[in-house]
Amino acid sequence: MTLPKYVITPKGMDLVPAVMGLLQWGDRYRADPEGPATLTRHRGCGAHVHAQIRCSKGRPVQADDVESIPGPGFRVKPAQ
Repeated sequence: MTLPKYVITPKGMDLVPAVMGLLQWGDRYRADPEGPATLTRHRGCGAHVHAQIRCSKGRPVQADDVESIPGPGFRVKPAQ
């Protein structure tokens, strides 16, 4: 019996950065002393993959460089 091949959906592709970030965190803080159970690498060149936050201009962003501002869906709750 041949199992069907898994095909990731567009929603799944959008989730990859979040999953990779969690995996990277777990590898750093929760892995066995021998190292992580799995390694992630770029299939094209074999280099290890690391999650990183970048701004829309492509610059790397550190957590302390992020600020939150009201977005287009922001609403002020009326006083009761």
